[in-house]
Amino acid sequence: MRVLRIDEKLMALQKPLLQPVERFSLHSRDCLILCAGFEDRVLGVLDNALLGSAPFKVVVVEYLPFVPQNRSSIIREKCVRYGLSFSDVTYDRQNPAGFGEALLDRLGNCDGRIFVDVSGMSRLLIVQVLVALGNRTARFSHCFVAYTEAKIYPPSQAEVEAKIAQRNVDPTYSVLFLSSGVFEVTIVPELSSASIPLGQTRLIAFPSLEAYQLTALRAELQPSRFTFIHGIPPSQANAWRLEAIRRINRVDTVTHDAVTTSTLDYRETLDCLLRLYSTQSERERLLISPTGSKMQTVAVGLFRTFMDDVQIVYPTPKEFRSPYTEGVGQLYTLALEGFSPSDP
Repeated sequence: MRVLRIDEKLMALQKPLLQPVERFSLHSRDCLILCAGFEDRVLGVLDNALLGSAPFKVVVVEYLPFVPQNRSSIIREKCVRYGLSFSDVTYDRQNPAGFGEALLDRLGNCDGRIFVDVSGMSRLLIVQVLVALGNRTARFSHCFVAYTEAKIYPPSQAEVEAKIAQRNVDPTYSVLFLSSGVFEVTIVPELSSASIPLGQTRLIAFPSLEAYQLTALRAELQPSRFTFIHGIPPSQANAWRLEAIRRINRVDTVTHDAVTTSTLDYRETLDCLLRLYSTQSERERLLISPTGSKMQTVAVGLFRTFMDDVQIVYPTPKEFRSPYTEGVGQLYTLALEGFSPSDP
Protein backbone atom coordinates (compact mmCIF):
# COMPACT_ATOMS: atom_id res chain seq x y z
CA MET A 1 0.00 0.00 0.00
CA ARG A 2 1.46 3.37 -1.05
CA VAL A 3 2.03 5.89 1.72
CA LEU A 4 0.33 9.18 0.93
CA ARG A 5 2.38 12.36 0.75
CA ILE A 6 1.49 15.23 3.06
CA ASP A 7 -0.18 17.18 0.24
CA GLU A 8 -2.26 14.11 -0.69
CA LYS A 9 -3.35 13.66 2.92
CA LEU A 10 -4.32 17.31 3.15
CA MET A 11 -6.24 17.13 -0.13
CA ALA A 12 -8.22 14.16 1.17
CA LEU A 13 -8.91 15.81 4.53
CA GLN A 14 -12.49 16.83 5.29
CA LYS A 15 -11.77 20.50 5.72
CA PRO A 16 -13.77 22.50 8.28
CA LEU A 17 -16.31 25.03 7.05
CA LEU A 18 -16.08 28.75 7.62
CA GLN A 19 -19.13 29.25 9.82
CA PRO A 20 -21.18 32.46 10.17
CA VAL A 21 -21.72 33.38 13.81
CA GLU A 22 -24.04 35.73 15.63
CA ARG A 23 -22.04 35.82 18.87
CA PHE A 24 -18.47 35.08 19.94
CA SER A 25 -18.57 33.65 23.46
CA LEU A 26 -15.11 33.69 25.02
CA HIS A 27 -14.10 32.33 28.42
CA SER A 28 -11.61 33.70 30.93
CA ARG A 29 -8.85 31.33 29.74
CA ASP A 30 -9.35 32.24 26.06
CA CYS A 31 -7.21 34.68 24.10
CA LEU A 32 -8.15 36.96 21.20
CA ILE A 33 -5.37 38.14 18.87
CA LEU A 34 -6.29 41.24 16.89
CA CYS A 35 -4.58 44.05 15.02
CA ALA A 36 -4.80 47.73 15.81
CA GLY A 37 -5.57 48.56 12.18
CA PHE A 38 -7.60 51.44 10.76
CA GLU A 39 -10.66 49.68 9.27
CA ASP A 40 -14.05 49.71 11.00
CA ARG A 41 -14.11 45.92 11.05
CA VAL A 42 -10.98 45.83 13.24
CA LEU A 43 -13.37 46.18 16.19
CA GLY A 44 -16.03 43.77 14.91
CA VAL A 45 -15.00 40.60 16.74
CA LEU A 46 -13.87 42.43 19.90
CA ASP A 47 -17.12 44.39 20.24
CA ASN A 48 -19.17 41.27 19.59
CA ALA A 49 -17.24 39.19 22.14
CA LEU A 50 -17.63 41.87 24.81
CA LEU A 51 -21.40 41.27 24.82
CA GLY A 52 -21.81 38.55 27.42
CA SER A 53 -18.34 36.96 27.50
CA ALA A 54 -16.24 36.53 30.60
CA PRO A 55 -13.16 38.82 30.83
CA PHE A 56 -10.87 37.13 28.31
CA LYS A 57 -7.26 37.83 27.33
CA VAL A 58 -6.32 40.06 24.39
CA VAL A 59 -3.08 40.31 22.43
CA VAL A 60 -2.98 43.57 20.47
CA VAL A 61 -0.72 43.62 17.42
CA GLU A 62 0.64 47.15 17.07
CA TYR A 63 1.73 48.16 13.58
CA LEU A 64 4.90 49.96 12.63
CA PRO A 65 5.36 52.31 10.85
CA PHE A 66 2.77 54.14 12.94
CA VAL A 67 -0.49 55.15 11.22
CA PRO A 68 -2.52 57.81 13.10
CA GLN A 69 -5.82 56.28 11.99
CA ASN A 70 -5.11 52.95 13.71
CA ARG A 71 -7.57 51.95 16.44
CA SER A 72 -4.97 51.23 19.13
CA SER A 73 -6.27 53.73 21.71
CA ILE A 74 -9.87 52.58 21.19
CA ILE A 75 -8.93 48.92 21.70
CA ARG A 76 -6.99 49.74 24.87
CA GLU A 77 -9.86 51.81 26.26
CA LYS A 78 -12.31 48.98 25.67
CA CYS A 79 -9.99 46.45 27.34
CA VAL A 80 -9.67 48.66 30.43
CA ARG A 81 -13.39 49.41 30.57
CA TYR A 82 -14.39 45.76 30.41
CA GLY A 83 -11.60 44.47 32.65
CA LEU A 84 -9.77 42.49 29.99
CA SER A 85 -6.17 41.40 30.46
CA PHE A 86 -4.21 42.62 27.44
CA SER A 87 -0.66 42.80 26.14
CA ASP A 88 1.02 44.28 23.09
CA VAL A 89 3.29 42.84 20.44
CA THR A 90 4.81 44.99 17.70
CA TYR A 91 4.66 44.08 14.03
CA ASP A 92 7.02 46.12 11.88
CA ARG A 93 5.72 45.83 8.31
CA GLN A 94 9.12 46.87 6.99
CA ASN A 95 11.01 44.35 9.16
CA PRO A 96 8.57 41.51 9.91
CA ALA A 97 11.05 38.63 10.32
CA GLY A 98 10.64 36.58 13.49
CA PHE A 99 7.21 37.92 14.41
CA GLY A 100 5.72 34.45 14.85
CA GLU A 101 8.16 33.63 17.63
CA ALA A 102 7.44 36.95 19.37
CA LEU A 103 3.71 36.25 19.21
CA LEU A 104 4.11 32.76 20.67
CA ASP A 105 6.01 34.30 23.59
CA ARG A 106 2.98 36.50 24.32
CA LEU A 107 0.70 33.47 24.17
CA GLY A 108 2.80 31.51 26.65
CA ASN A 109 0.29 31.89 29.48
CA CYS A 110 -2.82 31.20 27.38
CA ASP A 111 -4.19 27.78 28.31
CA GLY A 112 -7.59 28.20 26.67
CA ARG A 113 -8.75 28.71 23.10
CA ILE A 114 -6.89 31.05 20.73
CA PHE A 115 -8.93 33.19 18.32
CA VAL A 116 -6.97 34.88 15.52
CA ASP A 117 -8.95 37.84 14.18
CA VAL A 118 -7.60 38.24 10.64
CA SER A 119 -10.00 41.09 9.75
CA GLY A 120 -7.44 43.86 10.20
CA MET A 121 -4.25 41.91 9.55
CA SER A 122 -1.93 42.38 6.61
CA ARG A 123 -1.71 39.36 4.29
CA LEU A 124 1.87 38.52 5.21
CA LEU A 125 1.02 38.77 8.91
CA ILE A 126 -1.85 36.29 8.51
CA VAL A 127 0.51 33.75 6.96
CA GLN A 128 3.16 34.31 9.64
CA VAL A 129 0.66 33.88 12.49
CA LEU A 130 -0.89 30.70 11.10
CA VAL A 131 2.48 29.10 10.34
CA ALA A 132 3.73 29.95 13.84
CA LEU A 133 0.67 28.42 15.49
CA GLY A 134 0.69 25.36 13.23
CA ASN A 135 4.33 24.60 13.99
CA ARG A 136 3.93 24.69 17.78
CA THR A 137 4.04 21.49 19.80
CA ALA A 138 0.28 21.94 20.30
CA ARG A 139 -0.12 22.82 16.62
CA PHE A 140 -3.64 24.08 15.83
CA SER A 141 -5.20 22.57 18.95
CA HIS A 142 -7.93 24.89 20.28
CA CYS A 143 -7.18 27.47 17.55
CA PHE A 144 -9.79 29.39 15.57
CA VAL A 145 -9.75 32.00 12.84
CA ALA A 146 -12.19 34.87 13.42
CA TYR A 147 -13.18 37.05 10.48
CA THR A 148 -15.43 40.05 9.90
CA GLU A 149 -16.67 41.04 6.47
CA ALA A 150 -16.91 44.73 5.68
CA LYS A 151 -20.20 46.25 4.53
CA ILE A 152 -18.60 48.33 1.78
CA TYR A 153 -15.50 47.48 -0.24
CA PRO A 154 -14.21 50.55 -2.07
CA PRO A 155 -13.60 51.53 -4.83
CA SER A 156 -16.86 51.66 -6.74
CA GLN A 157 -17.22 50.28 -10.24
CA ALA A 158 -17.55 53.82 -11.58
CA GLU A 159 -14.25 54.85 -9.96
CA VAL A 160 -12.45 51.85 -11.39
CA GLU A 161 -13.82 52.38 -14.91
CA ALA A 162 -12.85 56.07 -14.79
CA LYS A 163 -9.26 55.29 -13.85
CA ILE A 164 -8.93 52.57 -16.46
CA ALA A 165 -10.25 55.01 -19.08
CA GLN A 166 -7.73 57.63 -17.95
CA ARG A 167 -4.88 55.14 -18.24
CA ASN A 168 -6.03 54.24 -21.75
CA VAL A 169 -5.61 57.91 -22.69
CA ASP A 170 -2.35 58.37 -20.74
CA PRO A 171 -0.30 55.14 -20.45
CA THR A 172 1.92 56.76 -17.76
CA TYR A 173 -1.09 57.26 -15.45
CA SER A 174 -0.83 55.14 -12.27
CA VAL A 175 -4.06 53.37 -11.33
CA LEU A 176 -4.07 53.50 -7.51
CA PHE A 177 -6.96 52.71 -5.18
CA LEU A 178 -6.38 51.40 -1.64
CA SER A 179 -2.61 51.58 -1.28
CA SER A 180 0.38 52.83 -3.19
CA GLY A 181 3.96 51.86 -3.86
CA VAL A 182 5.97 48.85 -2.72
CA PHE A 183 8.47 49.18 0.12
CA GLU A 184 10.10 45.93 -1.01
CA VAL A 185 9.25 42.39 -2.00
CA THR A 186 9.52 40.89 1.47
CA ILE A 187 10.93 37.43 2.13
CA VAL A 188 11.17 36.41 5.80
CA PRO A 189 13.42 33.52 6.90
CA GLU A 190 10.62 31.57 8.60
CA LEU A 191 8.63 31.47 5.34
CA SER A 192 11.56 30.78 3.06
CA SER A 193 11.80 27.59 1.04
CA ALA A 194 13.65 24.68 2.57
CA SER A 195 14.17 23.11 -0.85
CA ILE A 196 17.22 23.34 -3.10
CA PRO A 197 16.44 25.98 -5.77
CA LEU A 198 15.54 24.53 -9.16
CA GLY A 199 16.21 26.08 -12.54
CA GLN A 200 12.56 27.05 -13.13
CA THR A 201 10.38 29.12 -10.80
CA ARG A 202 6.62 29.54 -10.84
CA LEU A 203 5.01 32.57 -9.24
CA ILE A 204 1.52 31.89 -7.89
CA ALA A 205 -0.12 35.26 -7.36
CA PHE A 206 -3.53 36.72 -6.65
CA PRO A 207 -4.01 39.74 -8.95
CA SER A 208 -5.76 42.61 -7.15
CA LEU A 209 -6.95 46.13 -7.83
CA GLU A 210 -3.41 47.27 -6.99
CA ALA A 211 -1.58 46.48 -10.24
CA TYR A 212 1.75 47.75 -8.90
CA GLN A 213 1.92 44.64 -6.65
CA LEU A 214 2.11 42.22 -9.56
CA THR A 215 4.44 44.58 -11.42
CA ALA A 216 6.85 44.62 -8.46
CA LEU A 217 6.75 40.84 -8.12
CA ARG A 218 7.50 40.32 -11.80
CA ALA A 219 10.35 42.82 -11.84
CA GLU A 220 11.99 41.65 -8.61
CA LEU A 221 11.57 37.89 -8.90
CA GLN A 222 11.60 37.39 -12.68
CA PRO A 223 9.85 34.01 -12.46
CA SER A 224 9.89 31.55 -15.34
CA ARG A 225 6.14 30.84 -15.21
CA PHE A 226 2.99 32.31 -13.72
CA THR A 227 -0.24 31.04 -12.22
CA PHE A 228 -2.82 33.70 -11.43
CA ILE A 229 -5.57 32.87 -8.94
CA HIS A 230 -8.47 35.25 -9.48
CA GLY A 231 -10.98 35.81 -6.70
CA ILE A 232 -14.74 35.44 -7.07
CA PRO A 233 -16.54 37.71 -4.55
CA PRO A 234 -19.44 36.12 -2.64
CA SER A 235 -21.69 39.09 -3.42
CA GLN A 236 -23.04 39.39 -6.96
CA ALA A 237 -22.85 43.16 -6.52
CA ASN A 238 -19.05 42.86 -6.59
CA ALA A 239 -18.83 40.36 -9.47
CA TRP A 240 -17.61 43.12 -11.80
CA ARG A 241 -14.28 43.15 -9.93
CA LEU A 242 -13.14 39.90 -11.50
CA GLU A 243 -12.91 41.32 -15.01
CA ALA A 244 -11.78 44.76 -13.79
CA ILE A 245 -8.80 43.22 -12.00
CA ARG A 246 -7.82 41.33 -15.16
CA ARG A 247 -7.90 44.60 -17.12
CA ILE A 248 -6.04 46.65 -14.51
CA ASN A 249 -3.23 44.09 -14.33
CA ARG A 250 -3.21 43.57 -18.12
CA VAL A 251 -2.96 39.84 -17.53
CA ASP A 252 -3.55 39.19 -21.24
CA THR A 253 -0.01 40.50 -21.86
CA VAL A 254 1.51 37.80 -19.62
CA THR A 255 1.72 34.14 -20.56
CA HIS A 256 0.14 32.41 -17.60
CA ASP A 257 -2.18 29.74 -16.25
CA ALA A 258 -5.36 31.08 -14.68
CA VAL A 259 -7.80 29.68 -12.13
CA THR A 260 -10.59 31.20 -10.04
CA THR A 261 -11.49 30.57 -6.41
CA SER A 262 -13.92 32.08 -3.93
CA THR A 263 -12.65 35.06 -1.96
CA LEU A 264 -14.59 33.75 1.07
CA ASP A 265 -14.52 29.93 0.97
CA TYR A 266 -10.87 29.25 1.81
CA ARG A 267 -11.22 25.56 0.89
CA GLU A 268 -11.32 26.34 -2.83
CA THR A 269 -8.00 28.18 -2.64
CA LEU A 270 -6.37 25.57 -0.42
CA ASP A 271 -7.37 22.75 -2.77
CA CYS A 272 -6.18 24.81 -5.75
CA LEU A 273 -2.75 25.28 -4.14
CA LEU A 274 -2.55 21.58 -3.36
CA ARG A 275 -3.31 20.68 -6.97
CA LEU A 276 -0.64 23.08 -8.18
CA TYR A 277 1.83 21.62 -5.71
CA SER A 278 1.03 18.07 -6.85
CA THR A 279 1.54 18.85 -10.53
CA GLN A 280 4.32 21.45 -10.48
CA SER A 281 6.54 21.18 -7.39
CA GLU A 282 8.75 18.36 -8.64
CA ARG A 283 9.83 20.37 -11.69
CA GLU A 284 9.59 23.95 -10.46
CA ARG A 285 10.31 26.03 -7.40
CA LEU A 286 7.02 27.51 -6.22
CA LEU A 287 6.74 31.11 -5.04
CA ILE A 288 3.41 32.23 -3.57
CA SER A 289 2.44 35.86 -3.06
CA PRO A 290 -0.63 36.19 -0.78
CA THR A 291 -2.17 39.33 -2.30
CA GLY A 292 -5.74 38.00 -2.50
CA SER A 293 -8.60 38.28 -0.02
CA LYS A 294 -8.18 37.66 3.71
CA MET A 295 -9.69 34.17 3.50
CA GLN A 296 -7.67 33.29 0.41
CA THR A 297 -4.67 34.30 2.51
CA VAL A 298 -5.80 32.03 5.34
CA ALA A 299 -5.63 29.22 2.77
CA VAL A 300 -2.07 30.25 1.88
CA GLY A 301 -1.12 30.20 5.58
CA LEU A 302 -2.55 26.74 6.12
CA PHE A 303 -0.89 25.48 2.94
CA ARG A 304 2.53 26.88 3.92
CA THR A 305 2.26 25.32 7.38
CA PHE A 306 2.43 21.92 5.68
CA MET A 307 4.64 22.69 2.68
CA ASP A 308 7.94 24.15 3.85
CA ASP A 309 9.51 23.76 0.42
CA VAL A 310 7.36 26.63 -0.88
CA GLN A 311 8.60 30.24 -0.74
CA ILE A 312 6.30 33.04 0.45
CA VAL A 313 6.96 36.45 -1.13
CA TYR A 314 5.02 39.63 -0.43
CA PRO A 315 5.04 43.12 -2.04
CA THR A 316 4.81 45.22 1.13
CA PRO A 317 2.87 48.45 0.41
CA LYS A 318 4.48 51.77 1.27
CA GLU A 319 1.25 53.43 2.41
CA PHE A 320 -2.49 52.91 2.59
CA ARG A 321 -5.33 55.12 1.51
CA SER A 322 -8.65 55.76 3.22
CA PRO A 323 -11.29 54.48 3.23
CA TYR A 324 -9.94 50.94 2.86
CA THR A 325 -13.21 49.24 3.77
CA GLU A 326 -16.25 50.59 5.57
CA GLY A 327 -18.60 49.17 8.16
CA VAL A 328 -18.91 45.86 10.00
CA GLY A 329 -20.70 43.02 8.23
CA GLN A 330 -21.14 39.29 8.87
CA LEU A 331 -18.87 37.60 11.41
CA TYR A 332 -17.37 34.14 10.83
CA THR A 333 -15.29 31.57 12.65
CA LEU A 334 -13.13 28.72 11.38
CA ALA A 335 -12.04 25.90 13.69
CA LEU A 336 -8.49 24.82 12.89
CA GLU A 337 -8.44 21.79 15.20
CA GLY A 338 -8.63 19.30 12.34
CA PHE A 339 -5.40 20.50 10.70
CA SER A 340 -2.16 18.86 11.79
CA PRO A 341 1.17 19.54 10.05
CA SER A 342 2.54 16.06 10.68
CA ASP A 343 -0.49 13.89 10.01
CA PRO A 344 -3.50 15.66 8.44
